[in-house]
Amino acid sequence: MSARDTGASTRSSRPRRMGRPPMADRAAIIAAALGIGFARLTMPAVAERLGISHSTLYRYFPSRDALAAAAADRAVDAIEWPEPDDDWRAFLTATAWAHWRLFAAHPGLAQEVTALRLTGPGLVGRENRTGVALLGYGFSAEDSVLIMDMLAELVTQAFLAVLPQGSDDGGPGGDPGSSGSGPGGESGPDDGSDGGAGAAIEAARRRRRELIGPWMHTFDPRLRGVLAEAVAGSPAAWFERKLGLFLDGVAGRRR
Repeated sequence: MSARDTGASTRSSRPRRMGRPPMADRAAIIAAALGIGFARLTMPAVAERLGISHSTLYRYFPSRDALAAAAADRAVDAIEWPEPDDDWRAFLTATAWAHWRLFAAHPGLAQEVTALRLTGPGLVGRENRTGVALLGYGFSAEDSVLIMDMLAELVTQAFLAVLPQGSDDGGPGGDPGSSGSGPGGESGPDDGSDGGAGAAIEAARRRRRELIGPWMHTFDPRLRGVLAEAVAGSPAAWFERKLGLFLDGVAGRRR
């Protein structure tokens, strides 16, 4: 057998790589990050998911937080946000439930935002549009900024009690609610038990009872019943009541 024949035989005996070669671009990397989730997001996890090297990732994103910010913008863009109409209260209510759906769809995002680890054009642009709408409703510039900031914080706080699945603290998975109907026909969460949402709701209730229960006797008897309801009841229902109180206060600031 000639050297040429030997080389050809060797090449033909090498196993061929099956399937398509790894593909990576900015969109694919962001999609992989969202698939992994913010609580478990690391550059190595994304590289492994896509079957690419770390150096390829860093050509698109200089850091994990930069990737998380881009993923958050993609998540914001995927949410259906309300358009302002003649009713400022209905607009703010719908905006609050849109924020709720955002955090419910992406466990761990609330923690990212609260820790000031990320920002981006999607999040900033959404806040700006809310503020401009409030100006149009007759609120002052100062009050518009206060309202949009406090509204976002009100929703974010509701999602900090439950640690997302896969977090370092070993907290329960899921989120405080799943999608359904909010008050007044607005699109918002309910307490459905489908998927991991029901387990997360129950875990959050149980954890609140564990923390507050031993101290319940120290509260004034007039407060205990309401506090017990807040601790053990539906997170979405309690949020609805807090939102209503907040909007009642906002009403007094309108010019």
